Amino acid sequence: MISYKNHLLAAISNGNKNRLRKSAISERLNLKEKFIERNSIKISNELLKNFSLLNKNVHLFYPITKNKEVNTWYIHKAINSNSIIFTSFYEKTKERWECISFNPSVKFTNGKLNIPVPIDYKLETFDKIEVILVPLLVFDKFGNRIGYGKGIYDSILTKLNKNCLKIGLSFFEVSKENIQVDFYDQSLDYCQTPNQLYKFK
Repeated sequence: MISYKNHLLAAISNGNKNRLRKSAISERLNLKEKFIERNSIKISNELLKNFSLLNKNVHLFYPITKNKEVNTWYIHKAINSNSIIFTSFYEKTKERWECISFNPSVKFTNGKLNIPVPIDYKLETFDKIEVILVPLLVFDKFGNRIGYGKGIYDSILTKLNKNCLKIGLSFFEVSKENIQVDFYDQSLDYCQTPNQLYKFK
């Protein structure tokens, strides 16, 4: 495990998010299916070795296939009998992202932004979550992350209890370039890659 101390002065490059995001999206869209599945399994196995997720309230993100994201269904299958699984979905009537729990065996459908969501669920509150797995495109050595630029997870992470572990999942290792930090950005506690666990606390 590589450990870094987090601080708010990580940004040294002005306006580098869009450039880093564009480069990461291009790199990821070129990944082959075999690479995605092989490394998703490695991430799942390493995550479960490094963290005890059993009997925990775990918030999962589910992969948008066309975006070639980490396949978290391997994690889902590994913990579904011993953990309470949470995820988020967009509630149109309230125009906001809601926290939900669900039976792990329930069927899924594609929701807003083609994000897989369970068809049957129970409304919850984000402060119940003990561990949240966070999607990302890029992360730096201070735990700052770049997503798709919609601010979804920055908003969700502000609603968690202070003891919740925030763990990013990434096919790629830490960026050599520090990410520009905006006032609303929320940093990670850890990031799990296929080969390494990074610690930022």
